[in-house]
Amino acid sequence: MIKLLVLLIDDDEETLEQLEQLLPTTLCDCLLEWETCLGFDEALKRLDSRRYDIVVTDMAFTPPGKTQAEFRGLETVNDIRGKRFCPVIAYSTRSRPEDLTLDVFVSFADKSGDEKDLVSKLESLLKTGIPQIARSLHNELDGVGGEYLWQFLAKNWQHLVQTGCTSPEVLERLLRRRAATRIGRLNSDETEVADVAGVEFYISPKITPGQLRLGEVLFEVATQSYRVVLTPHCLLTIQSADQKPKAEFVLTVKTVLASTVLANHFQGMQIAPEQAAREKKVRPVIGDSPSVGKPNGRYWFLPGFLQMPDLYCDFLQMESLLFTDVDPGSSQKFQAVAVLDTPFAEALQARFGEFYSSVGTPNLHPKYFLHLLPTNA
Repeated sequence: MIKLLVLLIDDDEETLEQLEQLLPTTLCDCLLEWETCLGFDEALKRLDSRRYDIVVTDMAFTPPGKTQAEFRGLETVNDIRGKRFCPVIAYSTRSRPEDLTLDVFVSFADKSGDEKDLVSKLESLLKTGIPQIARSLHNELDGVGGEYLWQFLAKNWQHLVQTGCTSPEVLERLLRRRAATRIGRLNSDETEVADVAGVEFYISPKITPGQLRLGEVLFEVATQSYRVVLTPHCLLTIQSADQKPKAEFVLTVKTVLASTVLANHFQGMQIAPEQAAREKKVRPVIGDSPSVGKPNGRYWFLPGFLQMPDLYCDFLQMESLLFTDVDPGSSQKFQAVAVLDTPFAEALQARFGEFYSSVGTPNLHPKYFLHLLPTNA
């Protein structure tokens, strides 16, 4: 069971003690360690110095000598949103403040009566699995970083010193790269990631939002269609002293609906209802080189993402666009949807290159090469 640290905030000491006794210490296969905090100012200080997995906070506070309540809990919510990921459950006997925006990670519970509504909101949050994933990721990053520091840097420190690779900025990049690569490539059981869901093709939002990249998925507003950037990164990089990249034009590949292409591909085909049989039919048409369409290699599968449906990039439909028309910082014609992650963007580029670099040669007739068979065949 994973342990989660929960900060419980209330300005009333008696309420705080009651809730600490009533709220569960185990829920949804999680151990909940409750840390109480009497007052909002103290809570904000703690949030600066400690990592909490969940915050449960009262909303209303009535200052001494006043009758109008202040929603001090809003400061806590806004402070958390500006600093780190930490889901919040706000509660109060009063109605929800209008300024408190609710979403899957910020919920509001009724404190009047008993703690059941608060526990229900806590259970709903834990069922998303996100607080547990965030804690596991934090622990894994700490473990990866520690392992790397002890096993690689300590062992090779003198060699790194001799090659001038011990400056803080270089060491930080080494550590970041090692941690990101390990976490991205391995499952929690330390096995290499082999099969992924379609959403894992993409990085969204982009890491560098102001620049186009190879594999950028663009939505054309006028035609309500999608296309993907094929121009290499190096030609799209905007230098610090420039306003535009080296590439005046950006090469893009248009897409077609996968459902339309596959309707023709599967027409008249008998497909057994069993799961294994259906997966066997689907795998060839979503692979890196889909066995669909003519000529061979024409299509590259682009899995659906958010509002974007499953598509095929069609290498017979290419178009170069002015950079100013697709510039993510100013374009009104195109909207950036996401960008293909590095291995998939490179795979798209490789398949595109293969398709247009193929050379047609006559087939050798086998009758001229029967001598290659064994004498007893």
